[in-house]
Amino acid sequence: ILTNLMETPDSGGYSESGGELQRYNQDWTNIYHGSSSLVLRPQNTGEVSSILSYCRENYIGITPQGGNTGLCGGATPIKNEIILSLEDLNNIYHLDPCSGVLICDAGCILQNLHDYANEREFLLPLDIGSKGTCQIGGNISTNAGGQYFFRFGSLHGTVVGMEVVLPNGEVLHFNIDSGIDAEINAKQNNNNRSGSHRKDNTGYDLKHLFIGAEGTLGVVTKVAIACPSLPISRNSALLICNSYEKVLNVMKAAKEDLGEILSAIELMDWNTLQLVKTHGINTSDDSNGGSGLLGEILSAETYGKSNPLYLLVETQGSNLEHDNSKMDAFLTRLFESSTIDNGFLSQDSKQIMEMWKIRESCNPSVARAGCVYKFDVSVPIEEYMDVAHEVNNKLKAELNSRSEDDEITPVVCVWGHLADGNAHINIVPKLGTFDKDKSLAKLIESIVYAAVLGRKGSISAEHGLGQSKNSYLSKIKTESTLDMMYQVKKIFDPRGIMNPGKYLPRC
Repeated sequence: ILTNLMETPDSGGYSESGGELQRYNQDWTNIYHGSSSLVLRPQNTGEVSSILSYCRENYIGITPQGGNTGLCGGATPIKNEIILSLEDLNNIYHLDPCSGVLICDAGCILQNLHDYANEREFLLPLDIGSKGTCQIGGNISTNAGGQYFFRFGSLHGTVVGMEVVLPNGEVLHFNIDSGIDAEINAKQNNNNRSGSHRKDNTGYDLKHLFIGAEGTLGVVTKVAIACPSLPISRNSALLICNSYEKVLNVMKAAKEDLGEILSAIELMDWNTLQLVKTHGINTSDDSNGGSGLLGEILSAETYGKSNPLYLLVETQGSNLEHDNSKMDAFLTRLFESSTIDNGFLSQDSKQIMEMWKIRESCNPSVARAGCVYKFDVSVPIEEYMDVAHEVNNKLKAELNSRSEDDEITPVVCVWGHLADGNAHINIVPKLGTFDKDKSLAKLIESIVYAAVLGRKGSISAEHGLGQSKNSYLSKIKTESTLDMMYQVKKIFDPRGIMNPGKYLPRC
């Protein structure tokens, strides 16, 4: 296979050594492992086209892979499929100063796009904890949400153009210039015509089929994404509530008092922050004897109640005096009504970053605490914590009914994007134990999904389906809906080479 691909024009770089292959064959959670013996790293769209065309002709499975930060095994081969890594497709072409549309390759790291946009006084509308490693193509392929979903909406709204390579090698352009080339544009300084417009109502908007398709229909190679102006003012507050009822009151007040400048409302529970304190990195000010912000919000003097809930509220606006006034009025209302037990308002950008560091440390900290079973769900906002409590009680009862040893107390952690109803439920059955248990995984999965589906929620909010949730589609989608999905798959990928075994239930 490798010999034939290297003889094919534009075949790019590759890896086939065992040590190098390991990081591509293993997902971030260390739950899913593939056995691919070949990774291809194309450097342009032509190389992607040549590779896919060859693989289609020879019925060879392809697993597209971005930054490999997914949590559902969607970018990990199931068997020995060829891994198509987009890491070398990483050119940033242009950011139109008038429209705010940024055009780049799919392999660009999200943090690099943030830096590029910020330098030009624009803000990338997608921000997630793994931004230092994840790639925009992978973000689009899983329809990633992140903390600013409430403010800017989904990628279905912010992605205005896309270049896609189909399994037969054909290249499609959706509201994006087919002649974009970094080197040519640099030489000719012809960066002012991207071919991407905020409005393009000429025919079916097919790009939406590839947003959230997880590489099962084709490979996204270029992206045009609309960026808002960089906010002039930014505030954040970390608030402590002793009940979920008060959390809901805070959210209601935030929407009323902060209105158009409200950008994020993030929730973290007590169990989560205890693990951040134990296993997190640089989440407190070591120069102050380790008694930074995290130490303050977890101190007995601060919370006064057991198992409080923590809210990170952020605003972004264009008038510092106006925005500060709104935040002050919001916090005054909360304190005077005893809606919050305590709160901390950022005084500068460093403190804003410290607050977000705590939030972004949730996922890696819990992963360091033990073998963690991760769930990304959407639930009715008023029942956000009810789901976690039900899961905790049922799992604890089930585990103890099976054990003759001392009482088992699993650690159930919850954090997420409250305003979207998106909860990240993470379960560590036993702290300090990292062994995987497939039967236990099935038990936990059944308990979590029963609690979610019983409330008409969704088992996948923003992390995708991959190989961990695709079997559930036949239970939650109607037969006619699922049949239509298979028809779409057959139109684009009749030979089934694209990310086989993922997304849709296996036939």
